[in-house]
Amino acid sequence: MLLGIDIGTTKTAVVLTDEQRGVHAVVSRVHEAGVQGSHAEQDASRHLETLRELICELPADARRSVRSIGVTGQMHGTLVVDEEGIPLTPLITWQDRRCLTEPGFLPNLNALTGHALRSGYGCATLCWLSAHNALPSKAAAAATIQDWLVMRLCGQQRLLTDATGAASFGLFDLRSMNWDETAIAAAALPRELLPEVRPCGSRAGTLDASLAQDLDLPNGVPIAVAVGDNQASLLATLVEPERELALTLGTGGQLSAVLPTGTSISAELLAATHEYRPFPGGRIALVAAALCGGAAWSWLAESIEAWTRDLQLPCPDRNELFARLDTLGLAGKDTLHVRSSFLGERHAGSLRGSIEGIDLENFTPGNIARALARGIVTNLKDMLPASVLQHRERIVGSGNALRRSRLLQQMTEEVLGLPLKLTEGREEAAVGAALNAKDC
Repeated sequence: MLLGIDIGTTKTAVVLTDEQRGVHAVVSRVHEAGVQGSHAEQDASRHLETLRELICELPADARRSVRSIGVTGQMHGTLVVDEEGIPLTPLITWQDRRCLTEPGFLPNLNALTGHALRSGYGCATLCWLSAHNALPSKAAAAATIQDWLVMRLCGQQRLLTDATGAASFGLFDLRSMNWDETAIAAAALPRELLPEVRPCGSRAGTLDASLAQDLDLPNGVPIAVAVGDNQASLLATLVEPERELALTLGTGGQLSAVLPTGTSISAELLAATHEYRPFPGGRIALVAAALCGGAAWSWLAESIEAWTRDLQLPCPDRNELFARLDTLGLAGKDTLHVRSSFLGERHAGSLRGSIEGIDLENFTPGNIARALARGIVTNLKDMLPASVLQHRERIVGSGNALRRSRLLQQMTEEVLGLPLKLTEGREEAAVGAALNAKDC
C-alpha cells in the first residue's frame, strides 16, 4: 500500500492506493482549521490533529502494509516557525488578501523583483509581514502547511520543500529549479526563512517511531518531500501528460498542460495570464487558474434562488434547479456571451463578469446557462497560449462542478475541440501524492 495525504483548504483526505492507481480506502473530513478574523488564516495544529484522526480510521490491516507516504496540500500559503519547528503564526492561506489592502504594495514588489507575485503567495505574505514589522522575532523558517506536516511526521525540526512548493511561494527560478537569490535580495526578504529545495519525489525522512506506534503504521516508512496539489492531481489523472489537457472545475477552475521535456520558455509562453509550475520528472506544467470556475456555475443557481425568494415565489431545491438548468442549457441557443470573472482574476483583480448580446427575446434561463458554461471554459482556454493547446488528444476532467453537469461537459468538448474523459473522482490529489512517493 501507498499512503497519500491531501491537506486541502477546506478538508483533509487520506487514501490507500497502489502503483496502478487503484484506491483501496479513502477517509476525508472537513478540518475546520479556520481561524476567526479578518484574514484567511488556519490553525496548523488542527491540521495535524485531523490528519492523525483520519489515518487511524483507515483499515488496520492495510495500514500495516504501507511502504511509503506521500503528502500534498494547498499551494501558495505560508506558515512561519521557530528553530524547533513550532508555529509562530497561523497558516496564512492562498486566499489571503492583505497584500491588496495597501495600494501599490504588490506592483512595487513585483517591479523590484521582476516576478509576478500575487496576494496569498508565500513570499508576498512574508514581505508584507516584514514591511509591517509583523514578522515574529524568533522566525527561523517558513513553508507550506504540507511541508510542515512532513517535518512533523518525520520528527524533524528542519523544513524542506520541493520545486512545486517553492514555485508556489514565488521568487523561484524555473531555470535553476531553485530560489531566485537576486529577487530575494531585492525584496529585502530574510533568506534564511526559505527552506532547502529538494527534487520532486525525494525522501524527506522516515516516519517518527512514536507516531508509527500511535498510528499503527510500520516503523521506518519513508516519507517524500511534499508535492503541490495541482501537480499531484495531474500525476493521478494523466496517463500521457504531454498529449492531454487537464480541466478541473471545483470552486475555482484550472486548465493545465504539461509541456514536453526540454521545451524552452519562449516569449509567447511568458504571459501574466498563466503560471509555470514545476512538474515531477523535470518537466514544466502551464496552468491557467480562474478564481471562478464551479463558483460561477453556482452563481446562476444562487441568483435564481434569490430572485424567487425576493418575489416570494417557490423555487426547486438546489439539485433539481441544477438539473433543470442543465436541460434548458443543452437545448438553448448560442446568442449570449458571458464573461465569468465575477471575482476578478489573479492577473487582473479589477476584472468583473458581464453578459453581452441581450435582446428582447433571448434572455432566457437556458440561453444564460449555456453562455455561462461556455464562458467558464473559454475563460480558461484564453489564458493559455494557442500553441500549448495543439497536438493534444483528449481532456481529462475532474471536480464536482464538471462531473455533475452535462452542459459543462458538452461546452468543454465544444470550446476545446477534444473529447472529454472524466476521472473517477476519488481524491486525485492524495492519490498523486502517494504515487509521487512510491520510489522515495
